[in-house]
Amino acid sequence: MTRLNILIAAAALIALACERTAPLQPGAPDFGLQAAPAANTAPIHVHIFVSDANGNPPVGDATPLYLLPKFGHAAILGPDGHQVTLGEWDAVSGRATVKCITTGTHTVIHVSGLIPKGVYTIWQLVFKAPGFDGTFTNLVGVGALGPNDGSENAFQASEAGEGEVSAITPAGLLSTVAPGASDRYSIAGCALTGEFEVHYVGAYHLDGQTNGPVPGARSTFAEQFGFRYMQ
Repeated sequence: MTRLNILIAAAALIALACERTAPLQPGAPDFGLQAAPAANTAPIHVHIFVSDANGNPPVGDATPLYLLPKFGHAAILGPDGHQVTLGEWDAVSGRATVKCITTGTHTVIHVSGLIPKGVYTIWQLVFKAPGFDGTFTNLVGVGALGPNDGSENAFQASEAGEGEVSAITPAGLLSTVAPGASDRYSIAGCALTGEFEVHYVGAYHLDGQTNGPVPGARSTFAEQFGFRYMQ
């Protein structure tokens, strides 16, 4: 499975696990100012890329986590060397706010309950109408939050497990290519009104490294949480 397909699969869990959000100003211009940020305070906990010691879906807060066997089955360790449990993985809470400004889509994600001192990156997945339907027929773009070189989508959690990223995604190409596409997708200047559905997915990097426009080798990261927006 490719890195892109892994991120796409993460979007599946987000789409299936949360309810549709209220319409986000469908009459607003495709590129311009929005009166107030659209807030989402219900992060989704992503489990589909982690397993227990036997390669099975983890059950119980005390269960130590591993990557799936097909991705190397490495123990998911915190920067201090301790093995992360399912309860720690699911401790994430927080808020995403998205607002359209003249230079693009300004996204701010603040989360707590992260792995202390952990390195994270944020990825955005874009779907055309009618949105995610159980397949990825409507997926049109995947890329790093902010500039498409991945220079502004990373952050390190504090010792207390707090973290925040703030970035403006301008109109233009995203950083990766969606399956079946011949080129990278050009995201609208206002993702809230110019795109039908957008997912923001947070990936934890086991090796403490980021890789610009791509998340890195499959054995070095796992998607932990996400936020969903749609019209």
